[in-house]
Amino acid sequence: MRALILAFALAACTQPAPAEAPPPPQTDLAQDIRADLERIDRELGAEGIVAAGLNETANLGGGLTVTPLEVLEDSRCPANVDCVWAGQVRLRVNISGAEAELISDQPLTTPSGAVVLAVVRPYPFQEWPEEELPIPPYRFGFRRG
Repeated sequence: MRALILAFALAACTQPAPAEAPPPPQTDLAQDIRADLERIDRELGAEGIVAAGLNETANLGGGLTVTPLEVLEDSRCPANVDCVWAGQVRLRVNISGAEAELISDQPLTTPSGAVVLAVVRPYPFQEWPEEELPIPPYRFGFRRG
């Protein structure tokens, strides 16, 4: 009897799990945003870029560290809008122990070397279908300038 129960238990363990239902179809906008997030993630992982979120430290080597503390401004033109000005991201950061303001794509010279805020995720869109795709937290990519 014990062998029969063991055989049924083992057979149940080897049965394939039922297939999960495919995710609901996403709107074109959600698909565009997902593709943009994937592109930015590749940029954050590029050689020479060190990524960090708010209150995380990016170590650029040689004593140069950057900790993003607060987003002061994110005025970047949404990806699906035509703008006169591209906008910028301004961060309050701690750079190697001193607070400073860092503006996207503008090198900031420090005693340990120059640093550039090169990549910011997510990129803004005029509309964001949060029910399909939650807005991810900020991630910042820094490089030596």
